[in-house]
Amino acid sequence: MSHLSMMSRRYNIFFLIFLFSFNQLFPQQSRNTLEKERDINLSKIEEAEKIIIETEKSKKITVGKLNVINKQIKNRQDLIINLKKDVKAQSNEIITLRSLIFSLQKDFKVLNEEYSEMIYHSYKSRSSLDRLSFIFSSKNYNQMFRRFNYIFQYSKFRKNQINEIEKVSLELSNQEKRLMEVNRKQNSLLKEEVSENNKLQKLKGRQKRIISDLNKKQRGLRKEINDRKIALEKLDKLIRDIIRREKESLLLSEDDNIDLLKLTEGFESNIGKLSWPVKSGFISNRFGEHPHPVIKTVKVKNDGIDIQTSKSSKVFAVFSGKVSTVAFIPGMNNVIIVNHGDYYTLYAKLKNLIVEKGDIIKEGQIIAELVTNSDGITQLQFQIWKNNIKLNPEKWIIKK
Repeated sequence: MSHLSMMSRRYNIFFLIFLFSFNQLFPQQSRNTLEKERDINLSKIEEAEKIIIETEKSKKITVGKLNVINKQIKNRQDLIINLKKDVKAQSNEIITLRSLIFSLQKDFKVLNEEYSEMIYHSYKSRSSLDRLSFIFSSKNYNQMFRRFNYIFQYSKFRKNQINEIEKVSLELSNQEKRLMEVNRKQNSLLKEEVSENNKLQKLKGRQKRIISDLNKKQRGLRKEINDRKIALEKLDKLIRDIIRREKESLLLSEDDNIDLLKLTEGFESNIGKLSWPVKSGFISNRFGEHPHPVIKTVKVKNDGIDIQTSKSSKVFAVFSGKVSTVAFIPGMNNVIIVNHGDYYTLYAKLKNLIVEKGDIIKEGQIIAELVTNSDGITQLQFQIWKNNIKLNPEKWIIKK
């Protein structure tokens, strides 16, 4: 085998290893992203499970129970999708690793065969003519120099061949270990996927039973829908009256106007960045009009969002401002409305209020606790307004 041929193959081997290592960066980034997503999903599952346990303390079958089961089903489905993506990523890496290992095994075999052949020829050469005599039998200095250089290059070539064998052997061992690790990881993910699928099927069974039970109580559900509609209308009137009165009585100094302008601009710049008004929980009822979760023929309207959470959860101000009013609305319990210039935030279903009308509050300040109703459901009604226009709070708070 010529020196040029060996050099060419050596570069091919290590170019293949480099290319594999470079390509591994992207799957690794992808897997890191998947692992982060999985951690978030598991956190959501744990959070929802806590709420499920609390709602199970009440024997009543309610829409609140259905909401948290629906959310947990979504959490489990997201986790399973994540696991499937990770399994696929591991499969792709296994295919690449097997291909690389095959190439390395092939090259390792060729290198060993070449080295054995080299040793054999070297032995024959030494037996017929020793190297010193080969050099000193030269006819002139030029021939002696060429022969000396030949022997030197031949020795160097042998050392290089040994180095190549050692490098390929080490890389082969590393990749075989990596393959075992990836196989183990994939098997673990597959077991987790099976486990999550079993849990998902059990949740779907509970969901089906709850919907069946709720369908038997449609009269009661329709009354709940109507009571909620009346409560939301009263909330609507309350905030509209507050906004109108505050605009009418806006006989403020220039400094006050500047402060309100700063509040408005500050609030506007935080779209999609506002912290949640509660530390944990999920959106159980979205903004706008949509079908009722059980009676699909009935449309229900929401002027804000409902966030279902744990018992006695604290409620926090999402932005700095001034408390415009504190009120009580049947069906919504205590209500706090906060002024942020042209913007207003409304928090309902509260107890143990900490702030009063006229208080200046800071972002993240605790303003109250949430009421848990007789069905064991703890839920915040949260609204955002710009003057007389209702806004979708989900677009303003941080995405979870």
